[in-house]
Amino acid sequence: MQGFQYQHGDRPLEGYTVQRALGRGGFGEVYYAVSDGGRQVALKAVQGHQQIELRGVRQCMNLKNPHLVTIFDVKHDDRGRPFVIMECVSGPSLRDLLDESPSGLGKQKAAFFLREIGKGLTFLHDAGIVHRDLKPANIFYEDGYVKIGDYGLSKAMSPTHYSGQTATVGTVHYMAPEVGEGCYDRSIDIYALGVVLYEMLTGHPPYQGSSVSEILMKHLSSAPDLSGIDEPFATAIRRAMEKDPSKRYPSVQEMVEAVLGAEQVRSSLSVFSPTSLSVVAGKVGATIAPRPDARRAPPPGPRGPTGPPPPPPPGGRLGREIPAARPVRPVGAGFDSLTPAQRRWLGLVMTGIAAIGAGLLGRGHGWLGDPAWRMLLVFLMTWGAV
Repeated sequence: MQGFQYQHGDRPLEGYTVQRALGRGGFGEVYYAVSDGGRQVALKAVQGHQQIELRGVRQCMNLKNPHLVTIFDVKHDDRGRPFVIMECVSGPSLRDLLDESPSGLGKQKAAFFLREIGKGLTFLHDAGIVHRDLKPANIFYEDGYVKIGDYGLSKAMSPTHYSGQTATVGTVHYMAPEVGEGCYDRSIDIYALGVVLYEMLTGHPPYQGSSVSEILMKHLSSAPDLSGIDEPFATAIRRAMEKDPSKRYPSVQEMVEAVLGAEQVRSSLSVFSPTSLSVVAGKVGATIAPRPDARRAPPPGPRGPTGPPPPPPPGGRLGREIPAARPVRPVGAGFDSLTPAQRRWLGLVMTGIAAIGAGLLGRGHGWLGDPAWRMLLVFLMTWGAV
């Protein structure tokens, strides 16, 4: 895989030192970085579709809501390349949680996420902004809060509901049928929310295929299979994913109320504790392995601000970091701390001891009656196993 352009210790933007790479997408690369003042941020190096990315970011930069990932600023390096400075929030993405739950999150957690996503999405729509790329990878969980991030494709709603942007943008599994015609109003976010709800309940999106074209055709012509989904979720998904935008819910809030208005869902959600989800999120975070880029040794010599930088947190994706758990030293941790060379010498010594014991204490017939031969045979067999 192609490496990231910046490594630990690099300062691509004045005032910020890269700690590790988080991920990349069609619009650029994202890094976990620390400012000279000590603030932890997600630093996005914008590479592709700069005009689209920066337009969306600037529209959302001054929006303040606990259910949106905060955008601090946009700055340019000495060569004029743009960087987006964003909030670095601890916690996994909804994509991470779904990857750890192949059969879905269950109705209770799906209802919780639907309610919380609805808060952030409603705030965006009330501000006249349509997200245009709502998907699990852009939805995050942290300490009881669900946050929506990545505004690169967001766009102000126009009176005609049609965009001047000629390129079709978004992610194919969550893309409303009318997006291909350049229609971008709040209904495409409602459609995407229906797809996300379907995936939270089943573990997979409603339309899958071997090619982008096949998936797009299913969005245009096929109804989602709701046979295994209980009410009121099935009805909510069906209406949210109507091919005709005018038949969908007129607002995100109405879609949320259609689900939470059901007595069984409301009762289930009333006893749901976000703390239980935080425990799950912590376990998921621990399973997200650092990218190869994070394993590189830091470059020699001082880089960036005086003093060693704080250690990069493990895991995390696209501006989201997984908090490191308090280290616990398990039984046998002393062996785990040995270097490979030390482990080989320890194995050699233990093998020798086992061979000597077998040679002196064991018995045999023929050539195995000689202790020396027994020692040699046991040594070879044991060392081979080690």
